[in-house]
Amino acid sequence: MQTILKVLSFFIGLFVIANGIFIILMPPFGDEPQGYAIIAVGILIPLITLYVAWKEERSET
Repeated sequence: MQTILKVLSFFIGLFVIANGIFIILMPPFGDEPQGYAIIAVGILIPLITLYVAWKEERSET
C-alpha cells in the first residue's frame, strides 16, 4: 500500500480523535458516549489501514 495512504489515515484518525475529545469536553454535557464512540473510530481508522497494508504486503511476497 502506498505510504501516502498510511500517513493520511493517521492524520484522519488524529483529527477524528481530536473531534471526539472536543465533543466530550464542550457543553452541552451528556454527549460523552458519542464522544467516546468517535474516539474509538479514530483509533480504528489507522489500525484497519495498517492491517490491510500488512495483508497486502504479505501477499506480494
